[in-house]
Amino acid sequence: MDRLGRRSVAGVTEAVIGFQHGRCLICTEPLTPGTDEIAVDHVFPFSAMRRYRLTIDLDAIWNLAPAHAACNLRKSSRPPNGAELTGLARRNEAIMGSPHPLRRTLELTLGPYARRGGWRAFIRDVHQELS
Repeated sequence: MDRLGRRSVAGVTEAVIGFQHGRCLICTEPLTPGTDEIAVDHVFPFSAMRRYRLTIDLDAIWNLAPAHAACNLRKSSRPPNGAELTGLARRNEAIMGSPHPLRRTLELTLGPYARRGGWRAFIRDVHQELS
């Protein structure tokens, strides 16, 4: 598969929505499955992978978050704001502190950052690379 090709994000919502306390990462209002139209947001836009030739995969679970479809559409490909960065770090930290099977996936992504500031440092450095 092309490294920059998009992968299916089916199942992300069910896997991580509880770690976001059932809230949209963008507007922080509750997400109601079955009532709200829910999308999976690339917190750091997927388009940045080509534009900035990043070595980190933006199409991976660490960067994917359930959001209202309308919020996701309005956000489009803009970079995340401070609240979204904080929410993403907190959500990833919550997964890492759980026995959820995604924990191992996030551990592998975090790599040496596990000893050097964790998710907040990792996300800060990705954000700086895109700035």
